[in-house]
This record gives sequence, structure tokens and C-alpha cells, in this order.
Amino acid sequence: MDIYLIPGLGADHRLFGKLDLSGHTVHYLDWPVMPAGSTVQDYATALAPKVDTRRPHVLIGVSMGGMVAQELAAFTEPLKVIIISSWKGPQEMPRQIRMLRGTHPERILTPMILEKTLPIARWQMGVESPEDVALFDRLMNVHSLDQLKAQINACLSWNGPAEPVKHLVHIHGDRDRLMPIAHVKDAHVVNGGSHFMVFNKAKEVGELLRWELGSSSHRSVT
Repeated sequence: MDIYLIPGLGADHRLFGKLDLSGHTVHYLDWPVMPAGSTVQDYATALAPKVDTRRPHVLIGVSMGGMVAQELAAFTEPLKVIIISSWKGPQEMPRQIRMLRGTHPERILTPMILEKTLPIARWQMGVESPEDVALFDRLMNVHSLDQLKAQINACLSWNGPAEPVKHLVHIHGDRDRLMPIAHVKDAHVVNGGSHFMVFNKAKEVGELLRWELGSSSHRSVT
């Protein structure tokens, strides 16, 4: 089966480097360069041509990638959408995040502010081991500051998918500091999972994914 992996805000395909999805054809949908003011749906529209809709497929997205996957489903009609460390809509955002909607906090970002807040960002993401830190710091240099601002604005302004997503699966860590699980409904819980768990708990996440992908394969046959 074709699997399309969409990374989180500011990240790329290396975020999935430790996942074992053997037996499936994996495609990576890294972020396109987008203009300021782009919405989550705009990102989905830009990525849609990269998905072969003639073949059975599953969309898997992490964080912002999970939001985009939900919007992308309207274009590609996947067998299943699996979101990891993500939200199904603003109702799952904590109050302090909802209060930022419409205020454009990304506009104050500068290279100096990003550098000063890097330790806080690592803590929120659950980046702890030297291996985690090495990857996270490399990912911080993937996108320009303007692109990071565009991605942040898209996430904060997202109102959720216009239509309910069919066959949606949510996987979330119980130690996610960036997107606390207290506000998340109907998710498979990964014990000890942080916002970075697709990398640093790849074994546990991978087991859940393979189980879900197996059930998708069965449904496509029947």
C-alpha cells in the first residue's frame, strides 16, 4: 500500500527516520514553499498533486502534518487518515493557544528570538537525548524564517476540516507539552510519548501504525 508521510511544522522527512513501515511503499511529502497568509487548506492543495489517487493509500501526518492530512483527504480520498501528535480542530487546542488565534504572534519572530527560545522549544517538544537534540537542531535550519512564520500562522488560524474526515485515527502521547493530551479526544495513547515521539518512540508509534495499516489493507481487499 502507498503511505504518504507529512512532517510537522518546520520539519522534513528526517522526522520519520526511525519508523519501520516495511511492507509498504512510503512517500514523503515535505513542505512546499508557500506565500505569507497561506492556510492549512492551501498547503493541502499544493501537496495534492503529489498523491497518486489511482492507488489505495493512507495519509499519515505529524502535528501540522496531521492538520494538512485531514484537509488533503478531501482531495485524495484515502483509505485512512492517521494523525500523530496533532489536533482535529481548534477545540483540542489549549486555552493559551486559542488566545493567540488572530493575534499573529509569528510576526515578532526574529533569528535572535528563535535562538534565545531554542531551549524552551526543545523542552516543549520533548527533545532530550543527544540524538533528539542533533536532529531537532538540524530541522531548525530546514526552512527560512518567512516559511516558519507562514506555517505557524496556518496552524493557528486553522478551523478544522470543513467536513468530517472518514476513517480518521489519532495517536497522541500522554507527555506532549506542546499539544497537551488533556484537550485531545478519542486518541490511541502512547505512554511517555512527547511531541517528538514519532522519532524518539518510533518503536511504539510504529507498532500502532502497522496495526492500523494492516486493518486498512484488509478493508481495501474486502
